[in-house]
Amino acid sequence: MTQVTSTNEHLKAALPDTSGPVSLKGLGSQAEIFRDPYGIPHIQAGSALDAFYAQGYATSQDRLWHIDFDRHRAYGRWAELTGPSGLEQDKMLRRFGLKASALADYQVISDETRAMLDAYAAGVNGFIDTSRTLPAEYGLTNSSPEKWEPWDSLAIFKVRHILMGVFEAKLWRARLVKYLGAEKTAQLFPGYQPGQLQILPPGTVYSGPIEDALEELSLGAQAVNWLDETEGGSNNWVLSGSRTASGKPLLAGDPHRALEVPSVYYQNHLACPEFDVVGLSFPGVPGFPHFGHNASVAWCVTHTGADYQDLYVERFNQEDPILYDFKGEWKVADVHHETIAVKGERPVETDVTVTHHGPIVAGDPAKGYGVALCYTATSGAHNWADSLLNMLSAKNTDELEESMRAWVDPVNNFLYADIHGNIGYLTRGHLPVRSKANAWVPVPGWTGEHEWSGLVPFEEMPRSNNPGSGYITTANNRVTSEDYPHYVAFDYAPGFRAERVTHRLMNIQGKARPSDMVSIHGDRVSVPACGYLRVLKKVVPLDDLSDRARGLLLAWDGSMDRDSVPPTIYSALQNELVREVIGGIFGPLAHEALEEVDRGGSTHVSRLRARFSEMAEKDDRSLLPEGSEWKTLIATALSRAVNHLGRDLGQDMKSWTWGRVHTTRPHHTLSSAIPELAALLDPPSIPMGGDGDTPQAAGYSLAQPYGMTSTSVARYVFDLSDWNSSGWIVPLGSSGHPASRHYADQAPIWAEIQLVPMLYDWDRIAAAAESHQALNPDDRSA
Repeated sequence: MTQVTSTNEHLKAALPDTSGPVSLKGLGSQAEIFRDPYGIPHIQAGSALDAFYAQGYATSQDRLWHIDFDRHRAYGRWAELTGPSGLEQDKMLRRFGLKASALADYQVISDETRAMLDAYAAGVNGFIDTSRTLPAEYGLTNSSPEKWEPWDSLAIFKVRHILMGVFEAKLWRARLVKYLGAEKTAQLFPGYQPGQLQILPPGTVYSGPIEDALEELSLGAQAVNWLDETEGGSNNWVLSGSRTASGKPLLAGDPHRALEVPSVYYQNHLACPEFDVVGLSFPGVPGFPHFGHNASVAWCVTHTGADYQDLYVERFNQEDPILYDFKGEWKVADVHHETIAVKGERPVETDVTVTHHGPIVAGDPAKGYGVALCYTATSGAHNWADSLLNMLSAKNTDELEESMRAWVDPVNNFLYADIHGNIGYLTRGHLPVRSKANAWVPVPGWTGEHEWSGLVPFEEMPRSNNPGSGYITTANNRVTSEDYPHYVAFDYAPGFRAERVTHRLMNIQGKARPSDMVSIHGDRVSVPACGYLRVLKKVVPLDDLSDRARGLLLAWDGSMDRDSVPPTIYSALQNELVREVIGGIFGPLAHEALEEVDRGGSTHVSRLRARFSEMAEKDDRSLLPEGSEWKTLIATALSRAVNHLGRDLGQDMKSWTWGRVHTTRPHHTLSSAIPELAALLDPPSIPMGGDGDTPQAAGYSLAQPYGMTSTSVARYVFDLSDWNSSGWIVPLGSSGHPASRHYADQAPIWAEIQLVPMLYDWDRIAAAAESHQALNPDDRSA
């Protein structure tokens, strides 16, 4: 028997029992799990604590390896399962100190929230202790699950979001200042562009000044001189009843992340006397922090891109590196020793140094400097998890908004609606108040001039309730006008997706229905592509192949359809142009930025790339080498693009369809470590339309075009007039078991931009259930 055949049988044998009754210690009364035709668990329990227990149990049935993977990442223990390939990641995660942060948060939450976390952990452990099978990955890694602790849930939530902050971009921007100088760097990244949509007030465009970074970057230059080396989207919208056929709100959207295996979000449903909530949870975390609805309200989020991670360059005493300078005095840093287990190798020892600003994440105190990360989520003990519990029983939008008072991280565009007809928006989370210089680069930690002086008060966070426009749209674009008194962020996503979503909402024929929301999920028109097409009319092709390609492009409407050829030509043209222009701008940093050696560099490339289309239309040559012009550069880029496509895809231009090269690339967490089993562990690739600039999110990497690297990891529509008309989808399935029929059964539906029913009525759930399982209290535990 071959290894693959043996492993396949092992995968099948690992599937959990989801129908037989089970007796569980710690459960107060019977709970029931109904699994719908997509394997999604719907849980009924006699109390809130039993509901959370059952949520932990059901999640472990489907995703135990998933949540254990996240725990190993959070605690810097991935190398003990995969070997040296996980070591560098572990070193960085040890520096972040997420376990200590989670333990601190666990101590300050309310008794009720602590009981929620305890019950969820008991459910996870109930499955570990009673199941006759465990996920096959434990056999593949020769490991076994450890007891789940309540604070583990807080830690894995943190690890899911720490890299959504901006500290990597600040580190890389500091390197640009070092190589290019403050003036040139300020010119490259002037902030959000006038004329693009902002979130509040809905439908308005940003008309303020272009941010001038020169002063802040110049002030940071002294700190940058210490840096010899460093280490290294989403849409949603809501319509009020005045714009809908039912007269009640519609709330819809989709979060954008990397396509993970299994899916980052987990569809499930909890009902008890206190609440009845269906939504998307993070496996390993109780409740529904980002997307869901109860009987009265619905909520969803996008990322604001807010700036809540600062970097401080610390000056250490080279004779005694435990000492660092602060305002002319030596302070003692906290240094603790870490031992990292590495599978197949000897353990690795490392020291973690922490100043009053935060952990040193780059540099070397022994050499006299280090860069400290100051991050809201780890800057102290926070009771943010209280929001996880309080939001579940909100009766209206006012109560839901108030439940977010404790929320810390991530800072989100939080949209919501209720059955009473109210809609609203809140920027939720903690925003520090400090020097604006902190926004651009690492700042001197020794002067005392850049300390946080507090947080933006909850009452002063951006918000809007029942706007006269009757809608609100967010797509990671700028939140407010220049009149807002507090600093939120410097680096927002371009307004391309917000423009398309708003355009579609404003051009619905008649009153909006759920199907109209689904069609917006699939909008594939690229705003920058349309800009390039207008310039291309004036471009003279360099050769016959370019001329044929230009003809196809000029007949194109800018829609990135998977069965169409022009999207492929446009993408190749844009990539060649970006490489040429970026090469001239970034100089010695161009290669690592274009090849995405670290995320900070790729972020800067993305922001510059977003400007090129408009700059070409306006013939703004300020970023081009002297003597260059856009039309000539585009003609050269087009020639190179079609020649590369001909070499890679063949000379038949009709075969260059976008879906041929633009596909999903789902990889199981163990595929790279055990490549011979990738065919069994990895779901199949799927051709997709869209790109990173379109509402149908399907971004790809310049380093490895054109396979998708980020996409819509869920889509949803909440119908406030009839919860049973709501729908949702994830790109794979509910199960994390490769042998399960629900491992990737939603993928083909997701690829067609369709939804499956978000069942809410319990009679319908019971009638449609593919399985039913009773969880019974183990009386012996009394």
